[in-house]
Amino acid sequence: MAKNHILEAVKSIAAAQAELDKEVKKHGKIIDSQGKDIAMLEMRVMELRNNAIQAEVSNGVATKDVAVKYGVSSARVSQIAPRRQMMN
Repeated sequence: MAKNHILEAVKSIAAAQAELDKEVKKHGKIIDSQGKDIAMLEMRVMELRNNAIQAEVSNGVATKDVAVKYGVSSARVSQIAPRRQMMN
């Protein structure tokens, strides 16, 4: 009789483990999907920031001021929005 209880307990634990494994897998897929969504949003934010930097530079705002405003280096501003040399 004790063996039956132990066997039933082991079966119950195995079933619970299988259910837990399914839940972990399901949540893993959700996390992966959300991670991809976050990465896409980060890329879009960077595009918007770069567009704003380019607009400010093209409107004559000093590279140093743009760099401070957007929390990047002056060199990075120059990479994002190189100033065009004026031709004489």
